[in-house]
Amino acid sequence: MEYLLTVTDASESSQPRRLTREEAHRQTRERLLDAAAEVFKRLGYNGASLDAVAEAAGYTKGAVYSNFATKADLFIALLERYVEAEEAIQGVQLQAGSIEDFIDGLDKTLEHQTRSDPEWVLLQIEFFLAAARDPAIRAKYLAGSAEMIEETGRAIEAKLGEIGLEAPFTGRELGILLNALAVGLALNFHLEPEALDPKLIVRATRVLFGLGPKPPSGVRVSLKVRRGNRDRS
Repeated sequence: MEYLLTVTDASESSQPRRLTREEAHRQTRERLLDAAAEVFKRLGYNGASLDAVAEAAGYTKGAVYSNFATKADLFIALLERYVEAEEAIQGVQLQAGSIEDFIDGLDKTLEHQTRSDPEWVLLQIEFFLAAARDPAIRAKYLAGSAEMIEETGRAIEAKLGEIGLEAPFTGRELGILLNALAVGLALNFHLEPEALDPKLIVRATRVLFGLGPKPPSGVRVSLKVRRGNRDRS
């Protein structure tokens, strides 16, 4: 089955192109997620509803329920879209330079995330609290985040391996700690905006990764490689 696309592409044809069922479904889903982002930020996770999202998107309630069975499903999809976009940017940054370059840029990343979209930070925290209290929501969230955590851990360990540095934690643990640190600092930003020093995440992450404090400008130091097995339990 095909659906009529209202926007034409003059470079290809003067006639409207028809969407396939899959394309139309994907388009509807993206529009619902866009509307959901606005509704959740305006009303908060607890105050938002699928009905409000349907109204904001200009769809029937049936269109929403055919894509997302519950409010938690909708928010998790929205969270996944946000995380994928952020990971794509950070993944490029991590691959493009050294692990130290990546860490030294975390202050700019944190400042951008907290200042450009402050409502989103609070919204995530609100959802995490709901997931902590509701086993069903928690199970859905953890099922989707497990692979992301593993991928992040592998990427960190690979980057550390390039310089022969063995951190005090596994790559997976470092990913969890870095995320927890970022969320905590973002929350602190909302409580006391002027007191947040973005460089704090850089200094803390260097210690977590086993790099130690950054030396003064112009001073060169050699990394001490730690060898041998350690108990990480």
